[in-house]
Amino acid sequence: MTYLSENLNVMMRKLLFGCLLSILCLAVKPVSGQCIIDTTVSGAGVYPDTLPDATANTPYSVDVTFVMLTDTLGLTIYSYQIQSVVGLPVGLTWQCNNSGNGCVYDPSVSVFGCVLISGTPLVAGTYTMTVTVVADVQLVGNQVIPFDVPLTVLPGSVSNPGFSMLNSTGCAPLTVDFTNNNPGQAAYLWDFGNGLQSTLENPPSQTYTTPGTYVVTQTVTPNVTPSWFLTNIEVTSVPDNYGGFIDDPDLYFLLYDPSGTQVYDSRPAIDNTFPPVSWGTPNIPLSNGNYVVHVWDEDGGLFGADDDLGEISFAGNGTSGTATGTVSGASGSLNVNYTIFSTPVVPLEATDTIYVYESPSVPVITASGPLTICEGDSLTLAVNDTVNIIQWYQDGLILAGENGITYTPLVSGDYTATVTTAQGCGATSVVTQVVINPLPVKPTFFVTGNTFTTAVTGVNLQWYYNGSPIPGANGSTLTATLNGTYQLCGTDANGCENCSDTLAFVNVGLAENAASGFQLYPNPSHGRFSILFSKIEERTLVISDITGRIIDKVMIGTSLRYSYANRLESGVYIVSVISLNQSSQVRLVVE
Repeated sequence: MTYLSENLNVMMRKLLFGCLLSILCLAVKPVSGQCIIDTTVSGAGVYPDTLPDATANTPYSVDVTFVMLTDTLGLTIYSYQIQSVVGLPVGLTWQCNNSGNGCVYDPSVSVFGCVLISGTPLVAGTYTMTVTVVADVQLVGNQVIPFDVPLTVLPGSVSNPGFSMLNSTGCAPLTVDFTNNNPGQAAYLWDFGNGLQSTLENPPSQTYTTPGTYVVTQTVTPNVTPSWFLTNIEVTSVPDNYGGFIDDPDLYFLLYDPSGTQVYDSRPAIDNTFPPVSWGTPNIPLSNGNYVVHVWDEDGGLFGADDDLGEISFAGNGTSGTATGTVSGASGSLNVNYTIFSTPVVPLEATDTIYVYESPSVPVITASGPLTICEGDSLTLAVNDTVNIIQWYQDGLILAGENGITYTPLVSGDYTATVTTAQGCGATSVVTQVVINPLPVKPTFFVTGNTFTTAVTGVNLQWYYNGSPIPGANGSTLTATLNGTYQLCGTDANGCENCSDTLAFVNVGLAENAASGFQLYPNPSHGRFSILFSKIEERTLVISDITGRIIDKVMIGTSLRYSYANRLESGVYIVSVISLNQSSQVRLVVE
């Protein structure tokens, strides 16, 4: 039956589940509440055996369809149960398609089943899920089989119009990469929220060692040319050639671009007004070059042609200012204030947030004793974390269901413990190597008269009398000189000891000594015997086998002779007579 069970276990692993949560037809789809069975597949097995990668902070949903065996090795499989799925990344959950029935499947009704794994994983990393399946198999009974299923959660990327961040949520220390979404601009300023800044177009990665929330700000100066506009001309003084004393100036001006082309005429003139005189212009666009403002006094008619009051020039892509011009033959000068408006270059600003969770301290494993022990000895490993989720591993493989603070190893191996916070941050202890040496072969010996002999070799021997070692008794033979309990122990090179059964020994010759207070005959016998006593007193007769197990117990009263009526089977027995004052024993051989 053991052979059958082992083969069933192997076969079920290979043919049925493999990695149960990576079972048949894995298709990433929008999150929903129920898995969908793919009935197009056939044949018991897994299709394929790897879960698709998830991405942190991105919704994840996988339909898992599986096809069940109905029998193996000729034995009927009555049912399957998905008992548990543990070790999922924080943010993911699982649900079978018949959760109302406890995820128990009857392959005689349908060989199909499915599981939905869904949610939004929060922290990138490589995870090991453990799926525990229970199969009810004819004759064999329940077979509990754990499976390890790997799942990788890739770093998530968040993006805004200014920049993108890779791995913006995770456990400290968290390294975040930045991508500039506005390349080729005039200037950059990055504030990473951790006290560091950068003016590079493509900034370096940042490592956040302290848990917390960090706001990243990107300020971009666009690579654009400002626009210049003439918005006002003010004449504050003019030469005196605008006419006689009876004529006040009637001022206007003409504006010429760098090519000499007139681009603006302020007429009608402002009549009979002495400076200062001001004109608000309609935001005349200016180019990179010198512009000319030519001021005139409008006359005409009786006063003849317009009077030239001079001109000034200014840079079209410059700033506001004042210019002065003169006119030949006239006293005084032309003074003009010009106002230029430059459109500002508006910086672009974008922000986003980084979330850094606290990583647990590396757990420390302590042992209750030496890490090299013998089979049957007690050893307990303990981890020093009482807050987080604990998972024990042996030789890198998850120990399903072992989530307590302590673990008792039963086989040699490299043991580690991983602790995980509620946010999914983990830490793993250093390896604790445990060596459990097997016990040597259990010694046996045979008795000839009062001599004990063993054929055991390859171990250090030690004979015991009444539970205590006999000094110097380390050979393959021992001559018993006292009635009592004897035992032989063997210790191998690893210090592991195994001992024989105990033997309650009574020398036959000693039973006929008058000091014993009775005589037993015949000895050897054919199963019945008689006892003669030397004095009258209440006695109890006890018959035991050589291991000390009581075969019979009789109250025999005060008679000086007693005959045992029951027939003993062949073997060696210890006959004890117990009275108020003493207890005597004799070894009885039944042929």
